[in-house]
Amino acid sequence: MKKEGFMSSKNRREGITRRQFLKSTGIGAGVIALGPIGVARAAQWPKGIKTEKHGVVVVGAGLAALSAAIEARVNGANVVVLEKTRMDVFGGNSRVAAGAFTVPSDNTKQAKDDYYEDFIKISLGNGDPDVTRLMAEKALDDMGWLQKQGAEFGPPVPFGGGIHAQLFVAAPGFFQGMPNLLGKMRGVLEKQGVKILFETKAKELIMSPTGRVAGVKAIDRAGVKDFMADTVIIASGGFPANKEMIVQWVDPHADSLILRGRPWITGDGLQMAAEAGAVLVSMGSITSVHIAAVSPKNPGAGNPFMVVPSSIAINKEGKRYVDESKGYVANGKAAMNQTGRTIALVFDEEIKNGPAGGAAYGLFKALSLPMVEADTVPDLASKIGVPPAALQATIDEFNGAVQDGKALGITPPKERDAKVMKPKFYALYPLVPALTMTFGGLKVNTRTQVQEADGRVIPGLYAAGESVGGTFYNAYIGGGSLARCVVLGRIAGKNAAADKA
Repeated sequence: MKKEGFMSSKNRREGITRRQFLKSTGIGAGVIALGPIGVARAAQWPKGIKTEKHGVVVVGAGLAALSAAIEARVNGANVVVLEKTRMDVFGGNSRVAAGAFTVPSDNTKQAKDDYYEDFIKISLGNGDPDVTRLMAEKALDDMGWLQKQGAEFGPPVPFGGGIHAQLFVAAPGFFQGMPNLLGKMRGVLEKQGVKILFETKAKELIMSPTGRVAGVKAIDRAGVKDFMADTVIIASGGFPANKEMIVQWVDPHADSLILRGRPWITGDGLQMAAEAGAVLVSMGSITSVHIAAVSPKNPGAGNPFMVVPSSIAINKEGKRYVDESKGYVANGKAAMNQTGRTIALVFDEEIKNGPAGGAAYGLFKALSLPMVEADTVPDLASKIGVPPAALQATIDEFNGAVQDGKALGITPPKERDAKVMKPKFYALYPLVPALTMTFGGLKVNTRTQVQEADGRVIPGLYAAGESVGGTFYNAYIGGGSLARCVVLGRIAGKNAAADKA
């Protein structure tokens, strides 16, 4: 059995202490010993050339950060947002997301309980129950709030067998609507008088003599500046673009994965908080990351997630290797262990004309991504470079195993059938595993206050979005991350505004 990484399951659940984090990253070992990659914040970052005072400093400018900033300003705080990227590319992973928000199917207790149970189930029982419950209770109402900030949603789409509803940002479509929404939220902040300082990278939390977070030390083109504040909200994302951290904590070979998200999401906020004593949770092994099998020509948008459960996933040998009904994250992780890390999703005309197949087919057409079509299975096999006899045998075995809506008598079994019988035959090929986001991050309570390993709250420090760790484990339900961003962002903004030094 393949080892899951350098941490035990127990350590992954309970979190990484500040000492473990600093040791693994080399922080604190001394400036001379560390050389150019070392970090010794207290000695390295001098007093700023300029000091500003605010009520709330928000680190990051993605969906969670903007939600937090708007909510903090509405609740009376003087807010400033620090964003290390340029104005034309701000928004973090939210900017390149498909635009799906998964919410309870309605506002009843049963629907919210079903939502909670389904998210916990897909996280193998290891997802943060408190954060998941917050999402179940607040996500649907928060979509109404998001509409007031400029979101335009299409009609709700039943999802997860009808357990949930998905709302998609309507304009202009898959993977295209989020930049528009983020731009509208930025406009809301401008009207509120809140500045987003672009190309301003947060480097260190400023601590008061009482042990309270008192601000952020950041650097822009002019130099180091001190942004003093009553409270700080970290919403700068996880660490998918930090190859050193990925190799140390996730998998020694994970640095070879294509990156789907933004190349500047490197765990800055996590590092700052760890130096202040914060505990990091769900950091280790392949269970701590989101991986999808996508088109290498467009890793960000070329994700046929909607059709995975209805397809047959095929490797280079022409064989199935995963229960496709478990979704696109399970497929992406399984693809890592296939020959050449290259796979195909195969389906027929009937599936292609259905909602899931049609959406995937339309997406790949719109993006001019490779698709293969053939009148026969052997012809399709030849076009995707797999043995024709093997692919035909795989499809025949699968079709013959379908009973009562499932195909449980084959290896691997499939809990949801979708026969491949009617020409034409289609393959989305090639698809390769790529890293979307990390599940590990800061441990927070239900007020989104950042905690230490012993459960102590770090006064004045909050977190939201993908900077929060432990919400998801191993996999998650698509559309859950954006929903979490809004829910936790709003909670963080409201509580940070009321928290006075």
